[in-house]
Amino acid sequence: MSLVQNPVIVYISPAELVVHPKLIEIYGENEDRPALEKSISEKGILESLKVSARTGVNIVLAGKCRLQIARQLGISTVKVEFVESGSPEEDLKLVLDFNLHREGGKTHYQKFHEGQYWESVLRPQAKERQRQSARRLNQSNDSNLNHSVTESKSQLGKGKRVIQEVSENLNISVGSYHKGKKVFELISQLRELEKFKAVVALEMEFNRSIDAAYKFVCNQDICNQVIDLLEATEIGSIGDGIAWMLNGERNPFRRFQLDQVYQFKKRLRPELEIVGRVIGITNEFVVFGLRNLVNMSLEIVNLRPRQIDAELQDEPSASQRKRIFHLMQKFSDVFPVQVSLAELLKLPNLTDKEEVLLRMYESDVFEKTWEDYKTQMKAMEVSTNRKKDNIRAA
Repeated sequence: MSLVQNPVIVYISPAELVVHPKLIEIYGENEDRPALEKSISEKGILESLKVSARTGVNIVLAGKCRLQIARQLGISTVKVEFVESGSPEEDLKLVLDFNLHREGGKTHYQKFHEGQYWESVLRPQAKERQRQSARRLNQSNDSNLNHSVTESKSQLGKGKRVIQEVSENLNISVGSYHKGKKVFELISQLRELEKFKAVVALEMEFNRSIDAAYKFVCNQDICNQVIDLLEATEIGSIGDGIAWMLNGERNPFRRFQLDQVYQFKKRLRPELEIVGRVIGITNEFVVFGLRNLVNMSLEIVNLRPRQIDAELQDEPSASQRKRIFHLMQKFSDVFPVQVSLAELLKLPNLTDKEEVLLRMYESDVFEKTWEDYKTQMKAMEVSTNRKKDNIRAA
């Protein structure tokens, strides 16, 4: 199993290539690689795809993303280098070898997927070394106790190096590898049980932090409850699930409603007003609209329930909001007015200038101006249609 000596680079159609299933299993079917896409669109594919034709089908062992982008960009041929392989096992090893130092970064989940493979390769090799060492020891005339102890230490050291070598391949510490293996194993178990919502959430937490995911998995009571909540679609992330369990709340979102105004105990940022309005609620966040006191514009802030240290306030702009809704109905066919009024509804309260804007929209002068404008536009439309009719008649 090796690269072809003095490899010949050929160009073939992307339609003639099939991606090795292990690449899809580890890295996903579609990846977002904007920098690579930009490079390929400007310079083409600089590094050839590694391909095995062992079975008569052109199997891509390295270059899945390059092939994906080539197809998206409509590139007719891609640069390919064929490599030698004598078995499915050799194909798999080449996949892992080629992608060991893959550019673009890897998630923790992807790294441990690779680690599972490297362990399966290195452990049999380590056992074989131990067997060979034991045979040499039995055959040696010098079989005193000190020699035996030395050999045993040597064998133990070789056993330790498997984890060390895998960790180095993955570019993580041995301690993190031990922790991550426990998380990876649970993700695999959940996948087998078809608890896919929990799989997605735990994989996201794992990619964010190995330590955090490990602590979560070790707390079996909280872990099992959060997994049940994820599968019931009552929560959208591990972090929210942990907060709910610790706070004794099954659903912390239930205390929030759209349009409520909250006063925070301290400013989220120095330039933001201390009060905010709830303008959206997602699976993970409560979305607040706050005023930026520097430029008086609207700022959108997404907060998880556990991050919200604030108290509900009485509606400070009830009468103004009623007027805004009336104006939105009145000028439903005026898009710019609709936009400005909708933005005002996201703010916790209105400034004096914004109150002046409301009064302008409510004034007879604005209404008359708008009616005059519509009349002029209608007249222009009639005139344009007449000209078109005259042109057709001529």
